[in-house]
Amino acid sequence: MRRVVTGGDLSQREMRPPELVHAYLELVQRDVAAYGLLDAAAGPRRCPACGGDGAEAFRRLGFAYRRCERCASLFVSPAPDPARLERYQCESAAEGFWRDNLLTATASVRSRYALGPRAHWVLGTAAARCGRDLDVYVLGARAGVIAETVGVSPVVRRCVPVTSMDMAGAADVVVAFDVFERTLDLAAALARSRALLRDGGLLFVSTMSGTGFEVRMLGGATPSLVPPVHLQLLSRAGWTSALARARFRVAEYSTPGELDVQAVAEACRRDPGLRLPSIIDELVRHEDAAIGQALQELLQQAGLSSHVQFVAVAEDVEAPR
Repeated sequence: MRRVVTGGDLSQREMRPPELVHAYLELVQRDVAAYGLLDAAAGPRRCPACGGDGAEAFRRLGFAYRRCERCASLFVSPAPDPARLERYQCESAAEGFWRDNLLTATASVRSRYALGPRAHWVLGTAAARCGRDLDVYVLGARAGVIAETVGVSPVVRRCVPVTSMDMAGAADVVVAFDVFERTLDLAAALARSRALLRDGGLLFVSTMSGTGFEVRMLGGATPSLVPPVHLQLLSRAGWTSALARARFRVAEYSTPGELDVQAVAEACRRDPGLRLPSIIDELVRHEDAAIGQALQELLQQAGLSSHVQFVAVAEDVEAPR
């Protein structure tokens, strides 16, 4: 199975400016309280990937994350009330700050290191598998920006943001960047995505991993983990299971993230008392930046970076029991 590995020079500070991230997290905590997301929970959840259960792994900003005993995915349980969560996602100052301030301030960096490479990945893979004159649907809050980037390719006939998940389709490609971690009903979101695709069409996903290095080392101190944005972080086994139930087959799975080691090293600098497994601690704190880069590349090769991107083919497969 093909894997995407990068060796770039992206820095944690460029992608996640500390002053803006701090301001954003303060707004998240204030808005979570204002919208009562911790007060009016919808009740316990089972793993949205495979239906399993598991013990609480850690808490982050007041939200409890459980680790599925079957597939090792992370998921928030109890879940926030759906109506309050929708209001938060549509109206909160935190979400507005993320869009208008943090994303704007890092737009050029994200274009170079995230959106640009992802668009190249989508177009190259889709052209190789599906040919030209592609019909592409794009999901999510940033669908317009992504559609503009992808739609200029000569291999694309039509590229449109999905304004309603009730849209019918027989698209060649559906793009879902940073989308599925935000939904309380993952099964329904995947089923709607499947309905947009023709048989043999491709679903392109980017998301965070529940088994990536940053999350496994830092748990509830993971700075890039932000509930209620991240309601589930699935493992590879979890994605395989969830996708099979929605009649998808995983065709490519990579973890090309570049910031795990930097994020963990920064956490160690902020908290000198933080101790990792011995040899990992030595590598993360090493004075030679090349050592950290080598560790990051190893994580990419091993599928253990915290950023995931994968391709799933719309076809009938035998769902796991």
